Amino acid sequence: MGFPFLHQLSTTRALQIFQVFRLGAVILTSVLFAKSGLSTADIGAYEMLLYIGVLFTFLWVNGLLQGMPPVYAQLDETGRKSFIFNNFLVFCALSALLFLVLVGGQKWMIPFLTGQPELPHYTLFCTFLLLNVPSLPVEYIYLLREQPRQIVVWGGVVFGLQVAVFFIPLWLGMGMGTSFLMLAVLGAGKFLWTLLLVLRVAEVRVDMPLLRRYLVFSGPLMANLLVGNLILLFDNWLVGWYYQDTAVFAVFRYGSREFPLAVALATALATAMIPRLSAAPEKGLAEMKDKTRQLMHLLFPLTILLLFVSKPLFPLVFNPDFAASAGLFNIYLLITASRVLLPNAVVLSRGFPAAILRVGILELLIKIVLGFAFIHWFGLPGVAWSAVLAFFWEKVGLIWFLEKKQGIQTSKWLDTQWYTIYVVLLMVAFGISVYL
Repeated sequence: MGFPFLHQLSTTRALQIFQVFRLGAVILTSVLFAKSGLSTADIGAYEMLLYIGVLFTFLWVNGLLQGMPPVYAQLDETGRKSFIFNNFLVFCALSALLFLVLVGGQKWMIPFLTGQPELPHYTLFCTFLLLNVPSLPVEYIYLLREQPRQIVVWGGVVFGLQVAVFFIPLWLGMGMGTSFLMLAVLGAGKFLWTLLLVLRVAEVRVDMPLLRRYLVFSGPLMANLLVGNLILLFDNWLVGWYYQDTAVFAVFRYGSREFPLAVALATALATAMIPRLSAAPEKGLAEMKDKTRQLMHLLFPLTILLLFVSKPLFPLVFNPDFAASAGLFNIYLLITASRVLLPNAVVLSRGFPAAILRVGILELLIKIVLGFAFIHWFGLPGVAWSAVLAFFWEKVGLIWFLEKKQGIQTSKWLDTQWYTIYVVLLMVAFGISVYL
């Protein structure tokens, strides 16, 4: 009989569900690891692999993904079909280059990035990245083709399988090496599905002018994500370099997480709003204000609740070794106040990715200065506070750009009254939670 709710989905809601699946898989992986009986040091080694993978993929991948909807929207039907194929070629070429860099430079890269002489299963993990990265635009292809059901099904299947193929070998006592091998096999399956999808919906034709147009538009976005995500990745490097202890690194990684639902829903809403803001600016701003208000009504009460329950929950959900992570998590929860602000979507819809890059560069400089100072003065909590402050600066900078350079009042896309109320409540709740 199927699932009737899938027939009533909008692409916005489908992307939000997809992001929930993605971050749910991350959380479930963390929980299963903590309950697996592996040592904190072993978990830390896995987290270091993940950190390297994110460092070398998330930045350019998400820049290219963010560039897909604006470029696609400006093309005719023939150009759109060609664009999907050329986009796939870009991802394949860059993932192959990434594999060569990671494998060829591992002898100096691993010590520099992690403080460890080597990491177990590194080559298998790189093979997984090689096969998995070209499949990452699949949900965007479904988005551009307005196929919300496919977005949800794709997310449920791939993230469910990702958790299953990694942990079933561990439960069967086959070792982590087999788990990484199965991840690589899953990556091969995703690559094959992506190839078949592209061949079915795209026109197989290399279009160099279109490629240049796409890369030129996405270039500032990639540079901005490089800058913006170096803020969080810098934290991982700083902790690894400062403490040189995989157990401390694991404690930090488990605590240095935003509220997953806030990340999922806000990211999906911003992505889905860009085409609408481009097509009908005034209507899009009003729609974003309404949807952002709904988002605040959901996220802020849940974030406040988490502030009060995280400390007893962390040892139960993970294990007692991660009790110290709860305090860090509470600080990172404050980023929710920045997450619900979506000036990035408005700036991108107006065609000013370079403005995001300029703000991001200053944000990174602030983060580096605060990071080195705060880790010396306050330890791990200082690293968390430096991230909260730097992330909030990014939003303030972009709001200033829209107000002063574009003449777009914040009140057009944000319910400022509700936002102010919720931020005050969040800060009061955080202050109370510190003393509980």
